[in-house]
Amino acid sequence: MNNFDIEFVKLENGIHSFQYEIDGSFFESFKNLDIQGAHVDVRVSLNKTESVLYFDIQGKGYLNFQCDRCLSEIQYPVNTDFKVVYHLNAVESKIDEAQEVNLDVFYLSGTQYKVNIADSIYESFLSEIPMVKRCDDVENNECNAEMIDCLEDLEENKEGKNEIDPRWEELKKLLNKEK
Repeated sequence: MNNFDIEFVKLENGIHSFQYEIDGSFFESFKNLDIQGAHVDVRVSLNKTESVLYFDIQGKGYLNFQCDRCLSEIQYPVNTDFKVVYHLNAVESKIDEAQEVNLDVFYLSGTQYKVNIADSIYESFLSEIPMVKRCDDVENNECNAEMIDCLEDLEENKEGKNEIDPRWEELKKLLNKEK
């Protein structure tokens, strides 16, 4: 993750651009098992002033997930824009207190000379990940019909077997006696 280090002390005040290509190994390093692969172009614009670093992180590409319904692989398109602010030369005793208030604003002490933006890039994609991942959510994509048929068959078989094992009935009687 060292390739996401930006040594801001070497940069002059003004706007600076950085570009990264993100793949599945980036998300694996954060132990994100939902994302099975990725191809995302990330452009980072840094506006450095005397006391503040303004980062604008833009990413466009796709993330690979497994469909929650049919287990097929989905290429889910992403397009994100995320902003992060770093305040420079903050008083060290106030840094921890200030960082608990707002996650998008960070405070750097006077001894720090670089920032690693990998966490910020990762966080910019977290909001893009859907809670329920389905093939139908991606344009021109449908769930695997064979798998859906198997699931429906299993559901029908389950509904027909609502008989309760008689041993459980005997245990339920014991519970009811205690009440």
